[in-house]
Amino acid sequence: MGKRMTPRERVIAALEHREPDRVPIDCGATMCSSLTGGASRNLKKHLHIEEAEDKVTCVLNDSVALSQKVLNLFEIDFRTVRMKGPDSTAAGRVAGASVEKTENGIYDEFGTLWKKTSFDYVPVGFSLEHATVSDLGTFPWPDPENPGRIKGVREEAKRLYDETAYAVVSDFICGGPFEQAQRIRGFERFMLDLAVDQQFAHTLLGHLTDNAIGFWDVMLSHVGEYVDVVCQGDDLGMQTGLQISPEMYRKFIKPCHRRLFSFIHKRTDAKLWLHTCGSVYDIIPDLIEVGVDALNPVQTSAANMELWRLKKDFGMDITFWGGGIDIQRFPTMSIEEVKREVTAALEIMAPGGGYVFAASHNILPDTSGESIYTAFMTAIENGEYGHS
Repeated sequence: MGKRMTPRERVIAALEHREPDRVPIDCGATMCSSLTGGASRNLKKHLHIEEAEDKVTCVLNDSVALSQKVLNLFEIDFRTVRMKGPDSTAAGRVAGASVEKTENGIYDEFGTLWKKTSFDYVPVGFSLEHATVSDLGTFPWPDPENPGRIKGVREEAKRLYDETAYAVVSDFICGGPFEQAQRIRGFERFMLDLAVDQQFAHTLLGHLTDNAIGFWDVMLSHVGEYVDVVCQGDDLGMQTGLQISPEMYRKFIKPCHRRLFSFIHKRTDAKLWLHTCGSVYDIIPDLIEVGVDALNPVQTSAANMELWRLKKDFGMDITFWGGGIDIQRFPTMSIEEVKREVTAALEIMAPGGGYVFAASHNILPDTSGESIYTAFMTAIENGEYGHS
């Protein structure tokens, strides 16, 4: 076995499709590759870790920042810097945070109302549901330059980059144009826009892309030189396929992605990581073309997203970040099944680099602590290159 790499060296090697000393491991680097609060409590109980509640990194999906003891135990290769909420003294839709809790639910900065389900939230009220094209020019878009957003962010990123050997991740700071259009217009209404009101759809997507670029302009001006991975999301898939046809993606969404991702690449040398749930097999070549370096969450239970297929067809051109354990089945799997699934994932995905081990999304609250522990310890034990 060769020289032991630092976490940052390991991650960079994998993202550049070189074989590091072992497969990098992620749990908690992003708000979509972590544990839910309930799963974290289960794990800490199993490990007899008595600490205060974990900090929530996204209240809408109940993701948490993991205990330092867990990060160390699981040999997590990443540490994260996150944009803050807006300053309450500045003008804006929401005071003091990126979400505002009310008796009706949670309003985000776009005015979308989210209602709680069992542990996370779903959007149910849409601020632009009845808007016209002329309304878009006067809508109070979230202000990227609100001074509260970047308080201490540069110092935090610099400290992580200069004083630790971890790969530094800049987590999500805004929704992608497609998913944000659905959240602000309404899911059915925006789908109708794409079909019968294309002027509105193009105009809305343009505004949302401009707003996202504004957020990344602010964030990367402060952390661009200190981060190794930049994370953007835009959910495009379902269990059975894309939400829209590949042709419609290329007409409406791909130009937005190209513009947004090109801007990010111009502002930082960091790799671009895209979170998009479901079956996106049919547009992976398009995502590669517009600058996606790593694809997450690798939802292996969705159509055509089997690990062997992804590795064979695209493994040389894009890094797959996730898919190490299927969270949909994880709560009901036996310990032996967990070991087999994790080991099989590594055997398929590790060769040639281009893989980061993580679950297929945030691990759900009904997953046992023993199962979570087993999955990540199995990844450590079987992720070495050249292990026997």
